[in-house]
Amino acid sequence: MIISLTGFMGCGKSSVGRELAARLGARLVDLDAEIVARSGRTIPEIFRTDGEEAFRKIELETLRTVLDEAAGDTVLALGGGVLTQPEARELVFGRTCCIWLRTRLDTIRERLGQTDPSRPLFADAEALFAARQALYAQAPLAVDTDGLTPTGIAEAILTLL
Repeated sequence: MIISLTGFMGCGKSSVGRELAARLGARLVDLDAEIVARSGRTIPEIFRTDGEEAFRKIELETLRTVLDEAAGDTVLALGGGVLTQPEARELVFGRTCCIWLRTRLDTIRERLGQTDPSRPLFADAEALFAARQALYAQAPLAVDTDGLTPTGIAEAILTLL
């Protein structure tokens, strides 16, 4: 089984993914880390030099590859914007058990601070947050993360499963 974690930047996809994978004895794949490893460039660098559209193409191709190569139980921490692409949504919802890590924007700001230069779209956080909520809500399962540690969130996910 492939369990994918979706949600806005800073909701805990990577840290919860590590905890959940450890508890399940599953492999963890962080999509953003895969993009960096495969492209040899950081995400801010890709955004800066090639733009968001080029990044989304790389992200979609990496998602396809990761899903095709997945063997055994896998926890997949998705990038916060991957679901903005219809083909990516189809892949995620069709081939994984997708869980939305539902987090208030105030909580995300507390976790990340007011600015985070390693996240190219953080400057537009409020507008992006509002625009993406309906996409995340399409996930069949959701866990509210406010006030929980990654361990607590992983436990809540295991209860859902």
